[in-house]
Amino acid sequence: MTTEPTWSGSAGPTAVSPAGRVAPGTARVEAFSDGVLAVAITLLVLDLKVPHVEHGSVWPPLLDQWPGYAAYVTSFLSIGIMWMNHHSLFVMIARADRKLLFVNLLLLLLIVTVPFSTSLVAEYLTHPGFNGKIAMAIYSGQSFLMGLGFAALWGYPLTHPRLLADGVDVAAARRAFPRFAIGSAVYGALVAVSFLNPAVALALHVSVAVYYAFERLPVGQRAGGHLG
Repeated sequence: MTTEPTWSGSAGPTAVSPAGRVAPGTARVEAFSDGVLAVAITLLVLDLKVPHVEHGSVWPPLLDQWPGYAAYVTSFLSIGIMWMNHHSLFVMIARADRKLLFVNLLLLLLIVTVPFSTSLVAEYLTHPGFNGKIAMAIYSGQSFLMGLGFAALWGYPLTHPRLLADGVDVAAARRAFPRFAIGSAVYGALVAVSFLNPAVALALHVSVAVYYAFERLPVGQRAGGHLG
C-alpha cells in the first residue's frame, strides 16, 4: 500500500499527515493575496473626484469633498496595514492546507469590498438624516468581519501547529492572540458609535489602524528553533 507524501516548505516530502495534504510552502498564497490587496487599495483612488468649476475658485468644491479624502486615507491605511500584518502572519505560517486556503480566501472576499464601503462613506458621511449613519455602520460592520477573518487566519494555524514555521513558540503565540484579535471587538463597538456620530466613528477607525501598525505578534523562538 502506497501513501501520498505531505510536503513541508521547500525541503521535500515528509511524513504523511493524517489531516490531509499540506501544500509546499505559502508562496502562491502570498502572491495571490498580494495581488488582491493591490487591486483593492488601488481602486480607492477612484472616489477622488475632480470638481468642475466654470467660475470662481476651485478651493470651495475641493474642500467640500473632505469626506472623500478622509474615507480614502482611512481605507488606504487600513488595507496597507492589513497587508503588513498578512505578511507578518505568513512569516510564521510555513505550510498551508485546504482549510487555511479557504479562510484566506474568505478574508480576501471581504477586503475587496472595502472600495465599496469607502464610496458609501465618501458619499453619505455628511448627509443629514440617517443615511450617513447607515453608511458608516456598514463600513464598521465590514471592518468587524475583516477582523474576524484575520483572527481566524491566525487562530487556525495556532490550533494546527504543523502549519507553523520551525521556531515559532506556539505557547507564546497563543498568549499573544488576544492582542492581535482585539480589533474585532473594537470594530463591533464602532458599529454602535456609527449610529451616534459617524465622523467620530471614522476617526476611531484611524486609531485602530494605528494600533495595528505596530507589531501585535510578539512570538518568540523555541529553543534551537529559527524563523527565516
